[in-house]
Amino acid sequence: MSVPILYHYPMSPYSEKLRLTMGLLKMRWMSAQVAAYPPREALVALVGGYRRIPVLQIGAHIYCDTRLAFAALTGNESDCLRLIDRDEALRQWAEQEVFFAVIAAASPYRAVRLLTRELGLGGLMRFTRDRIAMTRGATIVQPDGNKARAILSSFVSHLAERVQERAFLSGPEVGYLDLCCFHPLWMACRIDSRIKATWPLAVHNWFEAIQSLGHGEVVPATPEAITDAIDQEAGLFTGDIEPPFLEAEWVTMRPTDYARDESCGVLVLLDKRRAVLKRELPDGGGVYLHFPRCGFEITNRAAA
Repeated sequence: MSVPILYHYPMSPYSEKLRLTMGLLKMRWMSAQVAAYPPREALVALVGGYRRIPVLQIGAHIYCDTRLAFAALTGNESDCLRLIDRDEALRQWAEQEVFFAVIAAASPYRAVRLLTRELGLGGLMRFTRDRIAMTRGATIVQPDGNKARAILSSFVSHLAERVQERAFLSGPEVGYLDLCCFHPLWMACRIDSRIKATWPLAVHNWFEAIQSLGHGEVVPATPEAITDAIDQEAGLFTGDIEPPFLEAEWVTMRPTDYARDESCGVLVLLDKRRAVLKRELPDGGGVYLHFPRCGFEITNRAAA
């Protein structure tokens, strides 16, 4: 496998999920830091309109979803794509309702202080405008402050029950479910570090154990390294296509919940779990964009 290249920014919670995955695997990887808000010129040519962060590149393959990225890094889809019902329900709760509750429950003063520290005053204004625009047309509803705090409290109580049964949510070792439940709480701690003092000891210990994984061996990504990675693995990639779509059909993919910007490309694989689109690059090369079916909609561009 080529050295992974992660497009991310420091305060991105979903990026922390993949950074910790690299630490879990004791992996060497390249860091391509991008802005917390568009435009991101380094990514536009690769992924088109898709705007969520992180994005993971392995050779000529670009993973536009942390679940697919985790599977690509570990080489094992069963740990993340085939969770039992109870664990899948917990993952969805953590990454949907709880994730947005973290933002709604936060003290505005402390949230602004974090954003100013990370982005500067100008960056804070641009970030705020961008996030307002990003949620236009969204299908999610962010809870108010009191409901959000109740959601977080219930989530932490549930985690306490689970990690008293065994060391980690996934079993005796850290697994995908642990990372999914960790990163919303990591964000909550970035906003207000005092929150950890309110957690049961079992949750506190679980959190610290995951955080201790670190981020593996990180080296900066250069434009040359990115291009070389694509060129070295530029072989033809194909797969089966589920009807009613056809091979080599020009399609668009976009999320169904928020940040609903679309990416376009030629369809090369479509099954129940993922869609893969090929995009031609300005220099004549090509990359393969991997999207999950769940949470995304695919449209024939000619019919759109």
